[in-house]
Amino acid sequence: MYKELPAKKLNESAIRYERTKDSIGSFFTLVFFGVLMFLTLKFDWPKGLIVIWIILPIIDFSLSLYVLPYLKLKSVRYEVHALHLEIMTGIFFKKRVLIPVERIQHVSVKEGPLTRHYAIQIVEVFTAGTVHEIPLLIKKEAEELRVQLLKRLKAVKSDV
Repeated sequence: MYKELPAKKLNESAIRYERTKDSIGSFFTLVFFGVLMFLTLKFDWPKGLIVIWIILPIIDFSLSLYVLPYLKLKSVRYEVHALHLEIMTGIFFKKRVLIPVERIQHVSVKEGPLTRHYAIQIVEVFTAGTVHEIPLLIKKEAEELRVQLLKRLKAVKSDV
């Protein structure tokens, strides 16, 4: 298997973005379980379900705010080598992708309102068959990576 991990890690500021994004998702989970609690009381379902409807959102909120952002921060890495781009992602199931520079068709940078607020961008690398993402890069890193990949792409003399 691989001897070394890709060198570049995500910046610590990505944790704030992940927490905000997960808080929004947890709010909808809380609303869902609130509706379940209301239905439990209205239709005389077993009262033990109310305990479950309270505990599950607390577990979800705790995991998504305090555990998952740190795991995601440690799980995403990337590195640009002379002939290929290496991306490693995955919290529980690790995925490592090597993309030959000559196969890259174009590179784009994606951001939404929330990522713009936290100055974070997602770099997308397009090949003939797929799109590969490097998520949660700070703006400066994302732009440097895009420029670096485009320079390598111009240097390739392949007719693929």
